[in-house]
Amino acid sequence: MSPSKLRTSIRELGVPYQLLFVSGVLSDIGGFSTVTALQVHVSQLTHGNTSFMGLISVATLLPMIIAAPIGGVWAEKYNRRTVMVVNDLVRIPLVLLMAMTQSVWLLLLLHGSICACTALFMPSRQSLIPELVPSERLLLANTLSGGVISLVHMLGPPLGVLIYHLTGGLTGVVIIEAIAYLVSALLLYRLPSRPRLAQPSADFSLIREVVDGMRYVKSEPDLRQIFIILVTAGAAIGLLMPLLLPFVHEVLHGSDQLYATLIFWFGLGGLIGPVVGHALGRFIGLGRTLVLCSLTEAFLLTLWSRAEDRRLSIALLVLWGIEVFALIPCYTSYLHTYAKRELMGRTFALFDQAVYVPQIASALVVVSLGNRLPTQAILTGAGICYFTIIASTLWSQGARRLIKRSGHVAPTVLAEGPPPPP
Repeated sequence: MSPSKLRTSIRELGVPYQLLFVSGVLSDIGGFSTVTALQVHVSQLTHGNTSFMGLISVATLLPMIIAAPIGGVWAEKYNRRTVMVVNDLVRIPLVLLMAMTQSVWLLLLLHGSICACTALFMPSRQSLIPELVPSERLLLANTLSGGVISLVHMLGPPLGVLIYHLTGGLTGVVIIEAIAYLVSALLLYRLPSRPRLAQPSADFSLIREVVDGMRYVKSEPDLRQIFIILVTAGAAIGLLMPLLLPFVHEVLHGSDQLYATLIFWFGLGGLIGPVVGHALGRFIGLGRTLVLCSLTEAFLLTLWSRAEDRRLSIALLVLWGIEVFALIPCYTSYLHTYAKRELMGRTFALFDQAVYVPQIASALVVVSLGNRLPTQAILTGAGICYFTIIASTLWSQGARRLIKRSGHVAPTVLAEGPPPPP
């Protein structure tokens, strides 16, 4: 696609989507800068105790596990704009309080509260895109949204570490994050106000709504297969996240700056990834891309964990970033195309949990075994298990349906609901 055609296509996505896109860039980059700075800060406060890196992951994921189902129901029952704006505003005082304490436990509590707000926020943002853009442009919209996350990975960590060292603490980082949340809320407030998707009835039950969403995913083979992929990836990446900083110190013999640099290169690959995902989604199909990317990620994790040369590590991380961010637009477009609209918020929330729950289980493994087992051995084992599990499911009914569904569905069919299973 030529630059002029791309600019035209972006304009055709509409102002509401552009507002959502820019707000996502701002709030996500602020959040990722702070969590990276928090990891460095807690590492210094605890004199490099690996177990506390695991506790940061627990503080990140446990609130999200609890809040995500609620956010999924809210995305379907209430005004999504209001849900997003309120959660942006609530996060501002929480993040500012982090600059006022040196207590590791209070920092973890505040960080957990911010993550809970994020989990309430995300299903509304994820499920709003099909309402803002034409159905035939969903893949392009999700490609651009995937670019938001790649920018976060590229710019957030080095920015967080840089500001942390320049200011000698968290103060500068959290002020930037608070400003980002405020601007994001102002942009989201400009979105068109839409009525509630469904007025809650007198016998409305949050638990029943959540269970109905779980039953729906369980009933669809392709959604079950995606669930398996996400659970397996979540367990593997859940080990990587808290062990990345120790891996840099122990295996690559690098500093905090190298840690931020590695994530920067991962994010740089992520800038290319959405474009690759857009091309793969169009030419080989959404479902095939999901399967291909999951196998590639498992292979790259295994290979990267054995790389002790910094240049090779960076090269593999660039490829990894391309793969991860190629998957994102195809994953979201697949759900936007084939998931029931009235259950989309709960589907996204459940799939978020499919990542969060195994990640927190893996973080607890790091808390208990992180100082007993070699970091490199843990990560290599995670990559091998990831690849083996996904490869063993390729002949399942869910994988076969996933591979058959390309996402090339006529807009008129999308308006009527997802097509019947093949």
